[in-house]
Amino acid sequence: MVVTTQGDTLRGFIDYREWDITPKTVSFKTSEDSGKAQEFNAASASYFEVTGMEIYRGFEIPISMDRVDIDNLSRGVPDSKFTTAYIFLKRLQDGAKVSLYSYKDDIKERFFLLEKGEEKPRELLYRRYYDTRNNTRIITQHAYVGQLMNAARHNGLLTDKLQREIEAAAYKEKDLLRVVSKINGRNGEEREMYNQGGIGFRLFAGLALSRGTLEVEGKNPFTDAEENPASYMPRLAFGADAFLNRNVQQLVFRLEAGLTQGSYYMKTNETSGGGSYYDLTYDLKQRTASLMPQLVYNFYNKDNLKLYVGAGFAFNYSTYSGNVYHRKYINPTLDFETLYETADYQELSPSWSTYTLRAGVVVNRKYEISALYLAPNSITKYTNHAVTNGSLSLGINYLFRDK
Repeated sequence: MVVTTQGDTLRGFIDYREWDITPKTVSFKTSEDSGKAQEFNAASASYFEVTGMEIYRGFEIPISMDRVDIDNLSRGVPDSKFTTAYIFLKRLQDGAKVSLYSYKDDIKERFFLLEKGEEKPRELLYRRYYDTRNNTRIITQHAYVGQLMNAARHNGLLTDKLQREIEAAAYKEKDLLRVVSKINGRNGEEREMYNQGGIGFRLFAGLALSRGTLEVEGKNPFTDAEENPASYMPRLAFGADAFLNRNVQQLVFRLEAGLTQGSYYMKTNETSGGGSYYDLTYDLKQRTASLMPQLVYNFYNKDNLKLYVGAGFAFNYSTYSGNVYHRKYINPTLDFETLYETADYQELSPSWSTYTLRAGVVVNRKYEISALYLAPNSITKYTNHAVTNGSLSLGINYLFRDK
């Protein structure tokens, strides 16, 4: 919903995104199938709401321009520059006595307080600067503390206990919400019920079919082996996803654990002269546990359907059995064969890592179908050859309810 500065109320669809920085404009359509979207800024819209999620109000107000990050602090005196602009403020709490808003741009995050009866909110001021007499000492001005005390005093609520709570409050959303809630007669740090954006998480578990490969590169009899079939085994996956915005879920940080195994067999031969030759075989069984941090981006992002790509790293721990090399001498003129066997043929690393790529689809926020690629990487440390291991999995995950 959008309310224009002319007082018109427009109902339809807003292009809701992961707004880490407060949006300067918002795109609006009366229906999903309608043509070109209308663009509104704070000069043309006094209010917009993403139903059940977030509310913004448009104001023309002064905002401070000083920086508070340590690398850009002023020296000697605080930077007290202001600029007046049309901006959207995100509503954090609308109370009976005061309302709390936030605004974030590429300079800093600011908080604003609107007392009942006032038309425009005022910025809660917080400044930092370097002391001229000591260029490593930072002076911090907590002007917002006095502003909050005045708001409590105006409403006849400033007690010794509330004063101590205000003085202890950091310039952070959680702390300021707690104080504003007390002024409004609410408990805790109560946020707007519909304003529950922000970081969220969910758990998932699933099963996949994994196609594992084992290759030999370099100077070794099994380089380009005549027979070297892929290993098809089940793969168990489970883990957690975290979102910058639990409502939008466009950017996902995933931590995934996986368990799988592989059974590999290689065969080749060497000629020996006189019609004789050697049959060479190598057998290996592998069990692998993986921990994979990944970054996933939903390039098509609707509530009931998401298409994504992702990348990350896999840190693997493998145990091995088999690892046996057989060398069988065969001479057609003889009625017997000679078999040589070497156990622990390759010295294999238990710990190894590689990069991952994935792509998939999420349906109704519950079911995920995806392909996961673990790039081949060496599991040996020889100088003249390498044994590489990789996999491609196709599976389905069940996504437990996001929180």
